[in-house]
Amino acid sequence: MFFDPRKNVRPEPLSHNPFNALVAPRPIAWVSSMDSKSCINLAPFSFYNAISSDPPYVMFALGSKDEAGTPKDTLANVRQVPEFVINIASWELREAVNQTSKVYLADVNEFEQTGLTQVASHLVAPPRVGEAKAALECHVNRIINLPGKSNGRERHMVIGEVVGIFISDDVIENGKVDASRLHQLSRLGYFEYDQVEDTFTMPRPEG
Repeated sequence: MFFDPRKNVRPEPLSHNPFNALVAPRPIAWVSSMDSKSCINLAPFSFYNAISSDPPYVMFALGSKDEAGTPKDTLANVRQVPEFVINIASWELREAVNQTSKVYLADVNEFEQTGLTQVASHLVAPPRVGEAKAALECHVNRIINLPGKSNGRERHMVIGEVVGIFISDDVIENGKVDASRLHQLSRLGYFEYDQVEDTFTMPRPEG
């Protein structure tokens, strides 16, 4: 089949938008942020990736809470305090990651709701998840408004410069991060997820 998503994102025989299932697997940005009153927020976003390695930059994207354009707490926070932490989401923390996707009031601390440990970051104000095996401390570089449908929710892309990196010693082997020990979660389509268990090596061709 072929269809134009600008007209309809799920034409027959599709019952759900297939886009997320086609652009997958996607890493999960488990973002901790803070507002100007020091209220902490922790939330996962699956529209996320690295966009540069040296210097390191990352991006994550999120929509508004509603069609009126009410910003999600994470977006409101990084506008007030332009710093955030990407906590690496792993298989062991999957239930907590999912729990923090729940919509809480802005002054509710998701760390407390899930029993996660707040650990002070080195170079940014928001804390990292103590149970996470790795975390990226970031300064906001820019926030980009993404054009959307006239009757749809607003979309924004947050670009951050990674200024600090935490890695648990037990996932490092022979000078490299062992992907099987990091055990990262990824988002597929709909409510499907995957986990990194098996890897293979494929050297680049010479020339």
